Amino acid sequence: MDTPKKTFDFFGRVHKLAELAAAVAFILLCLSVTVQVVARYIFDHAYGWGEELPIILFLWVSFLAAAVAYRDGNHLGVDFIVAKFSRKWRLIIYYVGLVLCLGFILAVGYYEGLMTLSARQSTFVVMKFSKAWCYVGIPVACLLFALFIIERLLTTKPRLPEDEDRHAPG
Repeated sequence: MDTPKKTFDFFGRVHKLAELAAAVAFILLCLSVTVQVVARYIFDHAYGWGEELPIILFLWVSFLAAAVAYRDGNHLGVDFIVAKFSRKWRLIIYYVGLVLCLGFILAVGYYEGLMTLSARQSTFVVMKFSKAWCYVGIPVACLLFALFIIERLLTTKPRLPEDEDRHAPG
């Protein structure tokens, strides 16, 4: 994919930041679960936060990593039918698909944002902070997905299914 240099710098930095945030959250998730398991089964003591913190971290890790994987092109896709079309039609299908994905992800982000706002008065039992901190990871990830979809829309030479296949009709 070819994108202008300044555009790549912005999207590349956002990607690296999201990747770092997902990695840090994953490390914290592993550490918190390990501490809880060791405390419970070796020292016969359980921490209250050990039940709630992994839930928050798991949600953040899952959605941030999904956005990072999308930008890296690591999501599963089925394109054997699209690959049979000419390059012109594959390009049209590609851009229509991106616009539809952008609309979907913006709708999900909007409604998850509303859900996050409605959860702000509810607090975790032990940690005593708003459950909105748990749910806000979803709209944040949707924003990342939207940025990465926009990056693909701005790409001057997108990778299409079967571009290297010279036997496609057209």
